[in-house]
Formats: sequence, structure tokens, C-alpha cells
Amino acid sequence: MHELFEERARRTPAATALVHGDERLSYGELDARADRLAGLLRRHGVRPGALVGVYLERSAEMVVALLGTLKAGAGYAMLDPDFPAERLRGMAADAGVTLVVSRRGSQQPISAVESVTVEDAERAEPLRRGTVGVRPQDPACVMFTSGSTGRPKGIVASHAAITGTLTGQDFASFGPGAVWLQCSPVSWDAFAMELWGPLLNGGLCVLHPGQRPDPVVMAGLVETHAVTSLYLSASLFHVIVDEYPRALAGVRELIVGGEPLSPAHAARALERHPALRLSNGYGPVEGMVFLTVHPVTAEEVRDGSPVPIGRPLAGKRLRVLDERLRPVADGETGELYAAGAGVALGYCGRSELTAERFVADPYGPAGGRMYRTGDLVRRRADGVLEYLGRADAQVKIRGFRVEPGEVETVLAGHQGVVRAAVVARPDATGDQRLIAYVVPREGHRQQLQAAELRDHATRVLADYLVPAAFVLLDALPLTPNGKLDRAALPEPGPVNGSLASALARQPSDPVEEALCGLFSEVLGVASVGPEDDFFALGGNSLTVARLLGRIQLTLGARVGVRTLFEGRTPAALVPYVEKAGKAEAGRDEEPAVAPEGDALPLSHAQRRLWFLDQVDAGNAYTLPVLVRLRGKVDPEALRAALGDVAARQTALRTVFEERDGEPWQRVRAGAEALPRLRQVDVPSGELDKAVTAAARHRFDLAAELPLHAVLFGVRDRPGEHALLLVLHHIAGDGWSLPPLFRDLSRAYAARVSGAAPELAPLPVPYADFARRQQGRLGSADDPGSLAATQLAFWRKALAGLRTGGPLLPRRPGRPAVPGREAATVVRRLDAQAHALIVDGARAEGATLFMALHAALAAVLVRAGAGEDLAVGSPIAGRGNDGTVDDVVGFFVNMLVLRNDASGDPTARQLLARTRETALDAFAHQDVPFEDVVGALNPVRPPGRQPFTEVVLALQNNARAEVGLPGTESGVEPLRTGTARFELLVDVTDDHGPSGAPDGMALVFEYRTSCLEREFVEWLADAVVEALRAGAAEPDVPLSRLGLPEPPRRADAARDAVLAPAPLAGGPANSALHREIAAVWSDVLGVEHIGPDDDFFRLGGNSLRAVRVAARLTGAGRTVTAAQLFTSPTVAALAAELERAPAEAPAAPAPIPRRPRIPRQPGRGSRTDVPGTGRTDDPSQKEVPWT
Repeated sequence: MHELFEERARRTPAATALVHGDERLSYGELDARADRLAGLLRRHGVRPGALVGVYLERSAEMVVALLGTLKAGAGYAMLDPDFPAERLRGMAADAGVTLVVSRRGSQQPISAVESVTVEDAERAEPLRRGTVGVRPQDPACVMFTSGSTGRPKGIVASHAAITGTLTGQDFASFGPGAVWLQCSPVSWDAFAMELWGPLLNGGLCVLHPGQRPDPVVMAGLVETHAVTSLYLSASLFHVIVDEYPRALAGVRELIVGGEPLSPAHAARALERHPALRLSNGYGPVEGMVFLTVHPVTAEEVRDGSPVPIGRPLAGKRLRVLDERLRPVADGETGELYAAGAGVALGYCGRSELTAERFVADPYGPAGGRMYRTGDLVRRRADGVLEYLGRADAQVKIRGFRVEPGEVETVLAGHQGVVRAAVVARPDATGDQRLIAYVVPREGHRQQLQAAELRDHATRVLADYLVPAAFVLLDALPLTPNGKLDRAALPEPGPVNGSLASALARQPSDPVEEALCGLFSEVLGVASVGPEDDFFALGGNSLTVARLLGRIQLTLGARVGVRTLFEGRTPAALVPYVEKAGKAEAGRDEEPAVAPEGDALPLSHAQRRLWFLDQVDAGNAYTLPVLVRLRGKVDPEALRAALGDVAARQTALRTVFEERDGEPWQRVRAGAEALPRLRQVDVPSGELDKAVTAAARHRFDLAAELPLHAVLFGVRDRPGEHALLLVLHHIAGDGWSLPPLFRDLSRAYAARVSGAAPELAPLPVPYADFARRQQGRLGSADDPGSLAATQLAFWRKALAGLRTGGPLLPRRPGRPAVPGREAATVVRRLDAQAHALIVDGARAEGATLFMALHAALAAVLVRAGAGEDLAVGSPIAGRGNDGTVDDVVGFFVNMLVLRNDASGDPTARQLLARTRETALDAFAHQDVPFEDVVGALNPVRPPGRQPFTEVVLALQNNARAEVGLPGTESGVEPLRTGTARFELLVDVTDDHGPSGAPDGMALVFEYRTSCLEREFVEWLADAVVEALRAGAAEPDVPLSRLGLPEPPRRADAARDAVLAPAPLAGGPANSALHREIAAVWSDVLGVEHIGPDDDFFRLGGNSLRAVRVAARLTGAGRTVTAAQLFTSPTVAALAAELERAPAEAPAAPAPIPRRPRIPRQPGRGSRTDVPGTGRTDDPSQKEVPWT
């Protein structure tokens, strides 16, 4: 195997072999690193025939370890860090592991043998080629499957078994141009195909992060890396087809295996992705990945017939035999035996079992063996095999081969169990799950609980072996001859729903019945009773929003978030829903839709963006996205499709005009409403450079549409294209990308076929949403308006709060206007910790976001930020009723969440306070953040953002997909690496196919000019510890929570922001002073203004700053709103304007509408973070970038 790889590395050393996150290794680099590790292993005594344990998570280092082990002449045994320590020790002992490779600092559990780390190999002497001899039949790896005695079976595969299966075959594409996603668990044989298939044949392997495949992550990797090839277990494939169908967009070939393939799911996948090459693969681990592969067509699965497993792969000999090893006729049932390429050498240390399963081959060469699969099949006349079931007790769970006896043995080892039986039964979706039936030992009947049995099993078994349900019985049912009567075992109760719901009263009225149905629909629970608790059934912040939207759509009632937290059951929600429904019925009708072409008001979010464009005009608040395309692209059809999308999405054909500093939007029609598509042909080596330059497009919002499109062609690569769309954020946020690309894909598909697309009109176009928002909020001067009510809340909620946000131990000498260079610190929590935190929050009626907020507050207190602090948090701003889900537009708002950590509260008490703060804020989220700032009018030090220098965001990423007929595509957001805030804590939580917590990633992004890395590293560790400790010990005060000591604490005097040097101005009462004072007086309504008066302390805000700039510019002065933030007094502004002509940098070609701040050299484009609508480059002014 390694020699095949070395040959590839010699021929194409610069070609990319491996991708993991941001790390890319070429064939040459991977080869060199593996040589060094091989040299290290040889110096530690590793010799041909030995087995080396690899205790590493999925990573580039793991691949280096595997390849280095093979180069050293040994075989590898994957020791999955997710497996229990006891199971790993047993596996290592059975395999005869002589040495373990791990990562420095990891607690690898195999202490009985020598250990080296991948870091040790970095400076090791590489192994010279030709010094180690390896034969084709030498062991290459050991893979473990379930064993009936409770002891996993180690299956030894040779180099020849792997190369015979993965080279010289045509069931999949592994060579140059193929991009494989490696997402199977590292203990599977499919792992070998996903990794070695491309690496031995010149393809590219992309490693899935973490140990478990996640459909959302997979979809992102497929998009980002243009993955062409994929393997999925049948269970995971069924989940993806049901819940994440777009995850397969762009994949050229998909092989499904491990369990029988559902024909209905296959039909749906092929209908949605007609260009997909779908195959059904079959093969036990002993046969190395696949023995047979069957290409699946839409025609053969249309009627629901079982999907065949196909014909043998090249080099594999399959025989269908009866009990006496005689061939059976076509059409008759027999057991399948396998011989030839790919068949394993046997089981580690299990000679009797090897002799039982690997039997003499009477039809092959002398001395040949064949493997008895235990599977019953039937061969059709055309040679295609059909799978009929198992001949023994083995079952497949989530793609893993499982011996129920292994689970029974472990359960019987519990001190409270006298006997156990484990069977597999289908759940509601048709997937198999394990059910355990347990007879308690005498005296343990009352004490024995399912949770205790689950914990016992989890300590010993892999997660797929832990039963989904436990049923306690007085005795196991038996047949007349004394064997277990499996048919008589009772059905278990609900696994995911509430057992109490089956015993509860039935709904008493239509509203209660409807709410029970909505709970069931949103949570995926089969049955919900009137008294079932939403959060106890698995509700979280995401499902809260989903439920509220369903309630509004189904029952016509707008129910707030707090209402659901207070009335957590269908019965408790009924009065709230009935009251809200009556209020909706009496609500005034929405204003009539204004004709296109009229001047319309901006939404509040748009006003924020318009202001930012005026202040930082050269910085282009844009969202650039690149779509890489392979295949034939029709530019005219694409141009027409862009017009079709703009016709539906009014934000894409809107211009923004200014009247005396006040913005208005006008929706264009006709030829003026068509976005332009520019075509550019570039050499392949110049493509990235050309894209970067085009992504920096500057918009004149008054004169051009907010969508800029460029189609790049690659001269020396026919069929390769790149479509760049640059969207100004005033017209779209991260949630806008999915509907934008969905509309574009549909329109292009219609145009290339010569038809006009049928894009349904939006129920609420963006311009109408803006008008309705204005009407709904009303005037802040009207005491009864929603705006006035919510502003009154925020004045009270934020009164006396420190302006800039929590005081942090900032970098000494921090500049007054900090730079935006970013760095990040990343921390991850595993599924167990994730579940502990979610369960702890749920027990207090809180969400994961609230727990994160409380933990961050506890750590900031520890850092010296004080006991009264606040963080910002962005919200999508699209409501819950779904009316604007398909709208392209900018909706995002920012909330300020204040924490009271006084009195050294316990973790439970702090979470309760945080919960109340969050619920209050969510209930008052309609009023724009800039209006809140304007109402409070806090002191604004230069370069500081009021209240939001620390921001917490919990991501629920929306993913965009493009499907242009005749092409393969991948979407790539373009990034700059600039900091959005002084400190951003960006959290992504992952969920498994069942919806259970599956780990969290916490990214701490900070401005390097403000904070030191040592502090952020400490803060990241402390937040993780606060989350764990708060969930595990909720009644411990913060002072005793065990948080580490910070490197240094914040100090108000030391960490104060440096003030800018004063500017020397002219006479205090010069003509310029008087001119500025007169404009201020008119705009602010203040009669007397002196040279040292501060614009913002007199009542100025962002829009008034724009008006001042417009007035002074109209009088012949070159003024921007940004200058009022750095020079907020009359004297300072006059001095700035007097020196500006001599010091102003050269500006690019001016835009006639108004003078602008010149673009800073080398500034890159920005990208929206999916699901939040935030860019990578926030304003440093009063309005935070969200």
C-alpha cells in the first residue's frame, strides 16, 4: 500500500492529497511526514508483522501515523478515542499491539505498552527507502466488530486485501479529479476505502472533523471542497434523504452500504439529484469494504422492490452454497461464501473462530480458503445477487455489525441482573434499534433503573451497542423446548416521547388538541399529552422559534418566547393562545402595498447599513460569494436568471437616495431593474487574484443595484467557471443566501430549457416589510406605540450600564481607534459534555444560549469586569411566522443582555437571572439597536461601540446550495480575517441524526490590537470550565466554581483607552467654527453651541451626524460623518477640516454623489457568517455590525 502511495507522491508531489479544516497536505508533504514517523517507529523497535495502535482522532496527524506505520513494515489497529477505555484495552491486547501512537497530552489508556507521540516525529530522522521489506500478505490493519461472547473480534486485513479492492476497479472513481469525503467512523472498513481509495490512486481525501459524521457539517464540506464521491451507511443515507436532502447537492457518486437500502429513499434521492450515480454496496468487514456493488437506477426502485446487492467486484469470487457446501441453482436461496481478493487473513488470537468462519475452498486453488458470510442470498439469471437476510443472530445497527450476545453478556455482568436478552426491532422510521429485556436479581427489582443499566453499558460498549430502550421483566418468555421466545417479548414503551403521555388525559378542546399536535410535529415525538413539558421532551431555542412560528401559522396567534417558558405544556399555553388570537383578529389591516418606483422608507436594519455606508463609504459593506462551476455554463441563460431573481426579490433591484441626510429606497422596474453580469476570461493561475479584486467592488447605492455579478471563464481549462456574486449588505444577510441561490437555480434551469421560470411572488416583499415595520413600531414620540414601550424598557434595563461593555484586561498601549486584525482561539466540547450542559439548562427551564451567556458572565466577573456587565447578541430579526423566510434582505438586529452577578450567586442562581434577562430582551427585540443607543445617548469614546464590545452568538447556520443543470458546483464565502468586535464568542453546537447533542465548538475571535492572546486563551479555558462546572455543580457559588486565575485582571485606570492627541486648530471663534456651530444648532435644535461642546452629548446620533456632513458638504466643505466620531467637538472638527487638504490620502475615482473616505489600501472583501447576517468587518462607530 505505502509503495503505491510513494509512487503517486513521486509522480505528483505538489498535488493536494489531504484536507482537514484549514490544513492542506500535498502528496509530497504527507510522504515526508510519514517517512519521519516511520523512522521514529523503527528506532522504537517496530518491525514487519508487528501491530501498532493508533490512538488519534480524525486528523492529518492520524493519516501520517497510519502511513508511517505501514512504511515501518507494521500494520495498524485504530483505537477510536470515543470508545470506552476498557474496550480499547481489550482490543489492544487481542491485536497484540506492541506500541501506541498518540498525541502529546492525550490520556491514552493502553499503559501496558510503549507509546510515542506524533509530535516526537517532527524532528525525527526519516526512514530511508528500501530498508524495510513488506509482502502483499503481511497485515496492513486490524478492524474490530462485535463478538457474541462480549469480546470484540479483531479482523486482520492484508496489504493485498486493500489494494485488491481499491485499485483496478470501476465501481467508484478514486483517481485524479476525484474528491472523497472521509466521514465513516475510523473503526469501519469503509474508513479504509474513503482514505486509501483516493490516496493510492491520486485523488483527494477531505477529512470530516470529529469522530462522528454530521449531516450539516458534511453538507458544508461538500460545498466548500467540491466533494465528488461519498460513502454513507444506509441508516445515515435515509436520515439525510429525509432531513438534509441538500447535503448531496454536487456529489457525483454515492455508495450506500452496511444495511439494506430503502428503495423509497433511493428513489427520492435520484429524483432530487438526477445526475447522481447511486450504488448499493454489500460486504462484511472480512471481505474488505465491498464484495459486490450494484448501480441503482430510478426505474428499478420506483415500484418499491428491494434493491439488489449486485455482481462481484473484479478479483472477488463469490459462491452461493447450501448447508453441504454445494452450489444452488439460480433463483434458489443459499448462503454466500467469499474468496479471492479482499478476504481477510483471520481473527486476531482467535484460531478456533478463524477455522469456523474461514473454511477450505473446494472450488478454488489448492490450499485456498473462503469466508462464510452468514448472509442468505439469491442469484438471478443475469448474475445479480439479491440479499435475503442473516443465517445467524447478527444484526446491523447504524451500519455496524452487531452480535446481540455481546450486549447480553455485558448486561448480565451487572450485579443487579440475573438474565438479559437483546433483540433488534425497527423504530418509527424503519431503522433498527437494540431493545434490552432484563430480569432483575432477587432484591434488586425496586432499585434497578434503566438509567443505571444504560450507564453500565456505556462504560463498556461502543455507543452503537448501547440499547435504545430497557424493559424490566419478571422472567424471559420461553418456547416449549426451553429456548427464548423472541416473538413473545413485549414491545417497549416510547423511547423518545413521554411515557406519561400515554396515561394522561386526552385534549379537552380543539386548541389544546392542536397544540399537542404541534408539539409532536416540532419535537418529532409520536405522542404528546396536554400536560407534557416542551423542554422535558427535548425542546431547545431552535425548536422554540419553530413552534412559535407554527402556532402563528396554524392558530393565528402571536405568542412570545417568555410565554412558552412560562406555559411549557399544551394545557398551560391554551389561554395565552386564545388571548393572542383575539388580539390578532382585532389588529389593523396591513398598509396597502405601494407601487414600485415610489420613494419608500428604509427598514431599521437598512438604515443602519446605509449609515455605515456613509461613514465608511470606501469599505464596501458587502457579502461576496464565489460559486465554482464545472461543466457547460450558458451565460445568457444565467443573465436572464439573475433578472428573474431580481424580479421576485425587490431588494436586489432597489437604489437608495438621500434627501437632506434622510435615506429613502426606490424599487426599480423594467430594464433598470436587471442586474448586470460581466464576463471575464482569465488564465487559471490568475483566477484567484481576479476574484479577489472583483470582490472589492464599491457600490454607489444611489446609482446602482446592490448585486454585482461576474462570470469568470478559465482559458486553459474549458468547462471550468467561477461565478462571483457581490451583494451589498443593505440588500441581504446570511439568511438571504439560501433563497437567493434557490431562486437562481430554478430560474437558470428553466432558462436553459427555453422556458420562463415560475417563481411564485413573495407574500411580503422586502420593501413592504420595511413599510410594515415602520407602521408596526410607530413613533417613539407616541407614548402608546410599540417603539415607545420598548424604548422605555431598554432605558430602564440599561440605565447606569458601563458604555463600552465589560471591562477587559486590554493590551497595554491600546490605540484610541484600534485596528481590526483578528486572531482566534478555538475550544471544543464533546457530546457528553454538550449533553450535560443542555440537560442542566433544560432542568432550569433555560436554553443552551442562556447557559452559554451565564458561563461567559461568570468568567468575565473572574477577569475583573465587575458584577454589572452586558454582552451583545445578534438576532435574525425575521420573526417566527415564516412570512419572510424566503425573502432576500437585511433583517438582523442586536440585543444588549445585562448580567447581574452581585452577591456571589450560585451557578443555578446566575442562570435564573440570565434566563429572565434574555426573556425580557427577546420580548422587546423589535426596536432597532441604534434607536436604543440614541435613546440612552451614552458617552462615545472614539473607536468604541456602545454596549457591544463583547458579543455572544449561538449559530444556527443556514446553508446555501446551487444547482445549475449540466454543472457541478460548490459555494465558497470569501473571508478577510478581520475582527468583528473586540471579543466575539461564536458557538456552534452539533447534533447527531437523532437530534441528540453531539459536541460544541467555541470560537473566540478578538482584535489583536486590543487583547493579548494569553488572556483570550485563559478566557476560552475558563468558559469551558464554567460550562462544565455549572452543569455538574449548579449550587456552588461562582467564587468556588474552580475557575482558573486569569493572567491579570482588568483595571479601570490601567486599561483605559488612549485618547487621540488633540488637534491644533485655528482661533476659537473663526468663520469655520461659526459655520459648524450654526449647522449643529439647526440639526440638534440647540440654540447656543460652544467650541468645546460634544456633538453626541448634545443629542447627536448616527443619522444626525450624516445630516451635518450633508449640510457642510452642500456648503462646499469636504466632510464625512466618520469625522464627527473622531472629532466630536466644534473645535476638533474645525481643526480636522483645516488640516484635511494637506494630509488627506489620495482617493480613488470619486463618486459624483458626495465626497467619500478613500478606501484603505489592501482592504479585502467581507463575508457574512451564515445564520447571523454578520460580516467579518464591523463598524467601529456607534452602530455595531451584526
